[in-house]
Amino acid sequence: MRHGRIAALAAVGALLVGCGGQERQADDAASGALRTAQRKVAAAGSARVEATMDSGSRLTSRSAGTLGWSGGPRGTLEVRVTGGELAASTRKLGGDPSQTRFLPDAYYTRMTDAFAAFQDGRHWIRHPYDAHSDLTPADSLKALAKADDVRRVGRETVDGVRTTHYRGTAGKQRIDVWLDARHLLVRRTQRAGDFTSTVRYSDYGATATAERPPAHDTVDFDDVTEAR
Repeated sequence: MRHGRIAALAAVGALLVGCGGQERQADDAASGALRTAQRKVAAAGSARVEATMDSGSRLTSRSAGTLGWSGGPRGTLEVRVTGGELAASTRKLGGDPSQTRFLPDAYYTRMTDAFAAFQDGRHWIRHPYDAHSDLTPADSLKALAKADDVRRVGRETVDGVRTTHYRGTAGKQRIDVWLDARHLLVRRTQRAGDFTSTVRYSDYGATATAERPPAHDTVDFDDVTEAR
């Protein structure tokens, strides 16, 4: 993989961004419930999130912060590396904790002085969103509602909240979501190969902010020089 251990840090973007869904419509109660949830989550506009990312033996991380999605993604996450083969080198380059800021055009990862020494003193990596990505939780619910294999798994209690569990495949990912009585997301899990991300949502409507890093301190991911 290009940029090796640096690319591992970019995986935090999957906490918000997922693969696009298929263009097939499942006409059943599960799809209807997910479309209702899509509208409710879109209207809520933001939430407090706690997330984990697991890329198999390579890297695991835990993140927390507030994310908004009205007018495009916006918010700040604090990210801690929790394990994996690349943990030590990732902490050296990205810090512990590191910070990721989501803005409508891209997300930005804060790196250390050790990284900046190879990038003309620049500390932030800019990661543009994929053109086919679902950029908000509401987008992922819309994609799941269109999946031809979407189904209602059943009632479950998640973090003390009574929820209904739904499952389906969107793009190359299996997605599981848990909705509360208000049709708001309580938890979402995405799996593709050995990659798994889980996001817990609470405190809908919380204020989400993210300051754009200075241009002179930012390097595009495709222009990163591998640190050795």
